[in-house]
Amino acid sequence: MKKILTFYFLLFISCATGPKPAPSWVMDYPTSPDAWIGIGHVTISGDEYREIARNKAIEEIAAQIEVHIKSSLEIITTEVNYKVDEFAESIIQSRVNMTLEDVKIIDSYSTGEKYYVYVELRYADFYRRIELKKQKAINTAVDYMTTAENNLSIESFRYLSRSLEEIKPFMDLPLKAEYPKGSGQKINLYSKINILTGDLIKRTVLTCDKSEISTIIGMRNEHVFKVRCVDKQTGKPLSNIPLNASMNENNITNNVITSETGEAVFHLFKVTDRRPVQYFDITVDLSEIEGNINFTNLATVNVKVNAKSPTIFIDITEKNLNKLVANPFVMPAIKEFFVETYGAEFTDSKKQSDFYISAEVNTTAKSMTQNEYGIFQAYGDGTISIFDTSTEKELYQKSKNNVMGADFTSIDGAGRNALKKMVKILETETFSEIIAGLDDYSVNK
Repeated sequence: MKKILTFYFLLFISCATGPKPAPSWVMDYPTSPDAWIGIGHVTISGDEYREIARNKAIEEIAAQIEVHIKSSLEIITTEVNYKVDEFAESIIQSRVNMTLEDVKIIDSYSTGEKYYVYVELRYADFYRRIELKKQKAINTAVDYMTTAENNLSIESFRYLSRSLEEIKPFMDLPLKAEYPKGSGQKINLYSKINILTGDLIKRTVLTCDKSEISTIIGMRNEHVFKVRCVDKQTGKPLSNIPLNASMNENNITNNVITSETGEAVFHLFKVTDRRPVQYFDITVDLSEIEGNINFTNLATVNVKVNAKSPTIFIDITEKNLNKLVANPFVMPAIKEFFVETYGAEFTDSKKQSDFYISAEVNTTAKSMTQNEYGIFQAYGDGTISIFDTSTEKELYQKSKNNVMGADFTSIDGAGRNALKKMVKILETETFSEIIAGLDDYSVNK
């Protein structure tokens, strides 16, 4: 009986006193001279509401750290060419991750419907943790830099990129280090990484077995360039160095890798740009190396390309109904095509030409009289051949027969219309075949 009375007494006291009153920090945001404070609250739902509230509280601390960091970033971000907001966000995220275990829950409160949590990150804990992480990053970066400098290779540039990534989360803090190790010389680590990058780029040198070539615009002509990459300081060949080739700011070949002897081979098959002097540029390519390091003034070797317009001799016989045409149709079309496509020049001397074109075109009447519909009909036949003048080798040949022309007025007009149709066929079919045919032929003079 006594136990029952005690139970009802405690129940009465519990009902009389009501729910636990909310702590002051729920209503009034607390402050501290020694710590960042975060308050998070959520509606109670599911099993993870405590974790969600804690994360919200940590986000508030992160926002305060952001204000603190941004105040020291303006000069630094200008120097390293980062945007303040993006750079601050990167640092803040890394800082929060580094110091997460130092965030402590001070208090929590629940109304039954809402859950509140009060966390703090003490300045002393924050700076102690950051200093430890920063020193570890400095040591790692110095190791990367030492390895990069002592044995120049493609890995050297990866090590430098990694060294920059190591110190990136601490760019708002002093980054002094001894370099080289044991020298007693203190340097600014970020500046030294950039200086060392420039030094290693200067040590990477490219040479080519050719400095100048000549070629004919639009004509396939294989030129081979042998390139060698060496360490200027030691004279040793550099293997596995990625190179690319470009011409007139257009990429030609990407990701050619130097061999164990530091050598790579490039090919130039055809020049289509009509400029008489052009350059085939071969450059070290470090674009695949990840990170924010700025690789500039990379080793490049240039080959001067003297591009000559092809000189063409034309021998075309164009007849309509077995009579020479006073105002030809086919020849102007062929000349226009070679000028527009290859910037060709024409000569009356076959010996002075690079190529010569031979063609015979004629029309014949189906009947000298009109058919039952009052139409004159004629048919055109033609053959065109292209030769390499120096070798007399035929590069291309095409025949087109039975191209019908019609006219209500005369058989002569029907023949002219057949020639006009022949030109249309040249423009829509034959000229593209000529381009392909010449591409398949390698000019060797």
